[in-house]
Amino acid sequence: MSKIVLAVLATGLLSCGLFCQQAGANQINGSILFTGAATESGDSGSGATTISLTNSDWTVVSGIGNYSPVTFGTTAAFTGFSFTGSGTGAILSGPVTPEWTFTFGTPAHTYSFDLLALINGTTINGMMALSGTGIAHFTGFDDTAASWTLEGSGHNFTFNLSTSTTTPDGGSAVSLLGIALAGLEALRRRLRSA
Repeated sequence: MSKIVLAVLATGLLSCGLFCQQAGANQINGSILFTGAATESGDSGSGATTISLTNSDWTVVSGIGNYSPVTFGTTAAFTGFSFTGSGTGAILSGPVTPEWTFTFGTPAHTYSFDLLALINGTTINGMMALSGTGIAHFTGFDDTAASWTLEGSGHNFTFNLSTSTTTPDGGSAVSLLGIALAGLEALRRRLRSA
């Protein structure tokens, strides 16, 4: 009987360890919206296109989730980037680390974002519609996968970032529950026959 009890206890501890590890992840959750000025070197698809972002003009409009404490008008330093191709065929010339960064709060927390890939990149006659993926950073949190968009025309552009936190899949949770229940049933049968 002691072997069965030990097996059930080990299964329970393993399950708890897996769930605690997944729940312990401190990923960034939310989105942040910036507004500012941007220019492009020309229409996409005709060689390399460079996007220039004027640092002094980019400010926070709003934040949701972990970004909600950041106040309207907080300035951020943006870095330009280049890509080739157009539409879904657009390819980033290389990662931009960081794409943007700013410090906010007391104590000061640093927020930043690394631009890693384009999903879509289109510029036509001063209008831009770009989107992609990267990694969001925030002091005290784990690096978190994020998606972003840069859209606008003339001198009015928005840069929106949304983090995408992962949740444990239901299959592993159900499997662990099934193992634990099977162990309890074996223990019940063993105790009943004794």
